[in-house]
Amino acid sequence: MLFVTIILFVAILPSTYPWLLVPSASATPVSASLKKLADYQYPSSPKVIAAPIPKLFATSFIAIDTASNTILIAKNENSRIYPASTTKLATVLTALNVYPLDEVVTVTNPTTVGQIMHLQPGEKITVRSLVSALLIFSANDSAHALAQHYPQGESGFVDQMNIVMNKYHLNNTHFMNVDGIHDPLHYTSVYDLSQLGRLAIKNPIVRQLVQIKKTEVTNLDGTIHHSLVSTNELLDVAPEVKGLKTGWTPEANGCFVGLLEIKGHEVISVVANSSDRFGDTLQLITWLKANVFW
Repeated sequence: MLFVTIILFVAILPSTYPWLLVPSASATPVSASLKKLADYQYPSSPKVIAAPIPKLFATSFIAIDTASNTILIAKNENSRIYPASTTKLATVLTALNVYPLDEVVTVTNPTTVGQIMHLQPGEKITVRSLVSALLIFSANDSAHALAQHYPQGESGFVDQMNIVMNKYHLNNTHFMNVDGIHDPLHYTSVYDLSQLGRLAIKNPIVRQLVQIKKTEVTNLDGTIHHSLVSTNELLDVAPEVKGLKTGWTPEANGCFVGLLEIKGHEVISVVANSSDRFGDTLQLITWLKANVFW
């Protein structure tokens, strides 16, 4: 019985423990195999020091490690807040899901409410240009043009935005419009916004556009020019900030979803209902650099 057991043990050695084999002349030396195993870099999880939470103006905030989705710091992360123009992250993701970038949109009824790029009735412009205007300049008329172009109309487009939220189980979010103009039934949480930001940066177009400080887009024949300046005041000011999306309404106060680089790792930060959204984000950056290690 012992002899059979030894035979079985030896038989499974090659498939289960290949580094225990005596190498042939053509095989990789055992020392080299062990070195390769030792050199393998396993994904690191962030470690957070138990430090006091900074005092921010924001009533709700969060920062997550994008690789592991670990919450690094948070306050009232699941409380209901109004998203203002951070809504447009969902608008963009929906547009990129339903339209090709080179599809041409004919502007029909441009809104004049809030931040606008001054689209003209009848203007023909690409989805790429409208998405650029959304992410860089936060143009409300761009959001509405994309939604009005949808076969089921603007309400159908908003339904698609909510479907995205439901798909990823972001149950504290409900959208009523594409631009974040105040509506009591248009709400989210900073946790849900962090997940929306994490989802958005998986798209290379989003990553590229949110880092642009200033650019210009035109209509299809180049006769109408739209100058776009980023609403993100931290671009080119704080080197850790690589994007992402601003928001403000009187009811929502200041909001900011930030794409940060901390010690070579990506972090999504969100501050909401803040009278100093950018100052709060800078405080979070300082806290993260001092208290989070990978």
